[in-house]
Amino acid sequence: MTASTRLPSPFHAWVESVLGPQDAVRDSSHARDNSHVWRVTGPAGDHYVKVAPKPILYTRETRAYRVAVPHLGHGNAPVLHDSSGELLALILTAVDGEPLKEEESPARRRTAHRQAGQLLRRFHDAMTGTLLQPEASAVVESTVAGLDKHLAEAGDHLSATEADLLRHLVSALPGCGPLPAGWRHGDFWERNLLWNGQRCALIDFERSEPGPCVADFVKLATSLWPDRPELRTALFEGYGRPLSEAEEFALAGFAAADAASALAYGPRHGDPLVTARGRRTVERLMQEGRL
Repeated sequence: MTASTRLPSPFHAWVESVLGPQDAVRDSSHARDNSHVWRVTGPAGDHYVKVAPKPILYTRETRAYRVAVPHLGHGNAPVLHDSSGELLALILTAVDGEPLKEEESPARRRTAHRQAGQLLRRFHDAMTGTLLQPEASAVVESTVAGLDKHLAEAGDHLSATEADLLRHLVSALPGCGPLPAGWRHGDFWERNLLWNGQRCALIDFERSEPGPCVADFVKLATSLWPDRPELRTALFEGYGRPLSEAEEFALAGFAAADAASALAYGPRHGDPLVTARGRRTVERLMQEGRL
């Protein structure tokens, strides 16, 4: 995070037309080329200016802020102050807290995950019912269709036996039947959960869209829950229901697809954490056949 005197053009003029002159601008982008986020401070308080890498991500995030985010409740997510389709940019209120992974107290972390489960359930329930099934089915079809590309890109990072297992698990997803569908967050894990010691907040909705609810548990199931099963328990206490047998089976299929994607992306972009998560998921699936 680096300090700056002003936003780059043309965002500077747009933000000042909405919020007025800004006293401070700080670069809050992630360490990747397509991340562009700034924290701005002025008479209207602290806000974030976020630029979507692609039009589809801008559309998803602004749609989520209109449809699903209000269901989270006051203070539990940023508020969309303004947006620009021309700039693919959003102005969001700042939410109090730090990424949840920084909480060192086991008891407070369990409390935070219980709250996170409550937030995710509200988010999923923002839109439910049979009208969502076509979009949920499209997510499954896209997951199945994209697997071979990821397997090819993963190359030698997967053995032939491992690749065959991933194909088997992912190809079984359509056979799980209609899975409970809702408004998915799309990137639900501790990096996108802010915690101030008392309250949990959910952020970053650019991958949000209707789909099978179970897909939102993949990131935690493959990165955190193997070492911290008590956090899985806490999250589902907040969520209000366990996964069904069909969802447990589907979780393995979505995790298999995620592992292939991780092993395609991680080595190519020099990301050891993503690569390690993919390898660990493959090893668990080889040993147990499920998560």
